[in-house]
Amino acid sequence: MKKSELSQMVEIKASSKVKNGRVPTGIKEFDDFVEGGFPRGSMILLAGAAGSGKTIFASQYVYHGMSKLNESSVYASFAENRSTFMKNMKRLGMDFGKYEQKRKFKFLDLITVRDKGVESIVARILAEVDSLGAKRLVIDSFSALVQAFSERIDARIMLHTVLGKIVHLNEVTTLLISEGPFGTEYSGGGMENFVADGVVALNSITRNGWLNRTLQVLKLRGTKINSEEHSYSIDGHGIGTHPLPDIKPVKRIYSEKVRTGIEALDKMLSDGVYKGSATLVGGASGTGKTTLALHFIAEEAKHNGKGLYISLEEPVQQLIRHGEGFGWSMSEFVDKGSIKFVNYSPEPYDVEWQLGEIFKLLKEYKPVRFVIDTVAALERVMDEDRYVRYLKSLVSHLKDQGTTTLLTALTESVTSITGTGISPVVDNIIALKNVEAESALRRSLSILKSRGSAHDSEIREFEITPKGVVLKKFVGMEHVFEGKSRKSMQEKPPADRSKSWRRR
Repeated sequence: MKKSELSQMVEIKASSKVKNGRVPTGIKEFDDFVEGGFPRGSMILLAGAAGSGKTIFASQYVYHGMSKLNESSVYASFAENRSTFMKNMKRLGMDFGKYEQKRKFKFLDLITVRDKGVESIVARILAEVDSLGAKRLVIDSFSALVQAFSERIDARIMLHTVLGKIVHLNEVTTLLISEGPFGTEYSGGGMENFVADGVVALNSITRNGWLNRTLQVLKLRGTKINSEEHSYSIDGHGIGTHPLPDIKPVKRIYSEKVRTGIEALDKMLSDGVYKGSATLVGGASGTGKTTLALHFIAEEAKHNGKGLYISLEEPVQQLIRHGEGFGWSMSEFVDKGSIKFVNYSPEPYDVEWQLGEIFKLLKEYKPVRFVIDTVAALERVMDEDRYVRYLKSLVSHLKDQGTTTLLTALTESVTSITGTGISPVVDNIIALKNVEAESALRRSLSILKSRGSAHDSEIREFEITPKGVVLKKFVGMEHVFEGKSRKSMQEKPPADRSKSWRRR
């Protein structure tokens, strides 16, 4: 490539001084992954397949700079025209037109670019950057720009020598959008490795009929990055990222015991469970898991404490009616703020957003007791590793805060309760089971685990009465735990031989 107006611009416009600093994207939670934003003056490759949200990401980045930081921006598009871009972004709450009128924003419609005009197009982009004093630049897409060169070496020289020097020395932080996953021919044919200072990959996969989106920062020079794969979503406000929570060590352990609300169960647990502990109540559908959870949350409300109940299946009004059926003033507790019921219906596309909302509720409401009914709804829609990671993080956070937790789980057998990925995380495990005995359906309760505390190992029968759960001994039955209950084999009284002799 001969020396032209492009290379002259490097000599004329470039500043020799580069300031340190970060450039925030304004995308929720994302900036936390990258120490507050991209390094100022860096070139970032944003790679992803069609429909992954690359244009929305780049638009939010540009709009945040103009609306919050008063930084002018240029958006060079080889993908869509100005009117389509403006209309689509306005629907997401980004009015680029008003910044265009203020000469803070320039949209360059470059859809019709051809090989012979590529040098003048790049010169035009840089001229607009200089004219506006822009600090943010988007090229959408990098793939189209590369393919516009007849020779790959020319594209490499232009990108590395010309564009690279301009944006670095003039502190113009640039996003290069690429079509297709990182590393493919569509993302620049491998040139991204020595052009880009950073790489952000947006991935979309379909699982169980739902679209799952994940984001990963693969590379970012001069930055300590969180390189884990994080979930993100696209809604009416744009892109929001949902980071995996940290699993923090528990610094505080409590020796105080709290009551479950079921007197006989408290006796089995040696006066209740420890404050800050986590209890898993597992059983098949209809075994009474929700009833135990309502006992637990109502017990705190009776003593003016605060409880947060997250229902992932039943509607809130149904839970209130359920509790009032046992004589508890659930509506009154809710009105006083002693109990807060929240209902979510997890699906793969929004479950991690909902989990983030739960963490926020815990921070704002500060409950003494916390219930999730049932974690099976999370397990059904999440990858196992992410499911366990979230619950471990949640339980460790609650333990450290001294919040006593009860989780219900839908399980078909006792062994499946102890074999779950979260069973090592919880302190207590209570198994509920439906038992057929003497042509009747009866329920059993057993304590499988009570960490750091003595507990009753007997299998108890329980009934759900108008006053709630009542426990009693399982009399006259054996093999209840195995689900094959039968009458106990008791020694029969000796026969009366005298009566026998008289009959003969």
